[in-house]
Amino acid sequence: MRKVLLATTALVAMSVTAAQADISISMTAETGFVTSDNDGDSSWTDGNLTVKGSMTSDNGITFAAVKNMAFQNDTSYAGDDLITEDAYIDISGDFGGFRIGQTDLAGDRMDGVLGKNQDVYTIGSTSTASNYTGTDLTDFTADTSISYVSPSMSGLTVYGAAVPNGQMQMGVNFSLGGMALTVQQQSDSSKGDEVSVGAGLSVAGIGINVGKKQEDLNGTKTDSSDFNLKYSLNDSATMSILMQEGKQGSTKHTMTGVEIAYTIAPGATAYIGYENTDVAGTTDSGMGAVISVSF
Repeated sequence: MRKVLLATTALVAMSVTAAQADISISMTAETGFVTSDNDGDSSWTDGNLTVKGSMTSDNGITFAAVKNMAFQNDTSYAGDDLITEDAYIDISGDFGGFRIGQTDLAGDRMDGVLGKNQDVYTIGSTSTASNYTGTDLTDFTADTSISYVSPSMSGLTVYGAAVPNGQMQMGVNFSLGGMALTVQQQSDSSKGDEVSVGAGLSVAGIGINVGKKQEDLNGTKTDSSDFNLKYSLNDSATMSILMQEGKQGSTKHTMTGVEIAYTIAPGATAYIGYENTDVAGTTDSGMGAVISVSF
């Protein structure tokens, strides 16, 4: 009944009929436990509630409004029951798609081929953070942005995004059979100018993905790279091995993680993992486990 009332209210606000609009609600909740050599035991819980309304006009253009709200036990959000993570409008058709609002830029949505984005979860069992690893472009979601993604043309997709008075980015993706490539460039981010490239290949059931990025902030360059292997152990379990490295001058950071995802039931997944980090000589290692439920 509550879903029906919500849908009815949304339809009235949008001034459309049920035959024209599609209203959907989705939710994810996760609880994690980690233990590391340097910081001992800790736990966390968070999740997301997403509401989406969409309609297609007579000329085939689809309009959608999306709001994604986070709920978590992070003390930095004390007093906030629901924090808006994304709020945007999608306009899509044969011409491709525009996304306008407070949300990830196009580059973040199109960089799945990078090694760091192919591990099964990224539990983060150690607290020794690295500022030098990470082959993806620096994303920015605090202000309104506009992104465009073209339709695929023989496996080729081009895209771009901009934040008013802020960063701008362009990217190209190409896929053919089991191979995928991406090249992205960004200017005026908090890390200066960035160039990121990635490639992926599936061979005999093993996914191999690599990524590389260079940042140039007022002449100070940071180079990062990653390499990920992913393999399905059986119909329910998948394992990934992710190795990351970052360098700025003579300073080097490394992170290595091994994780396994196990599907308990449709919408319910358990993750376990081990992580080892070396940040300019400060080492740490830890293990973690996460339960995720979505519907």
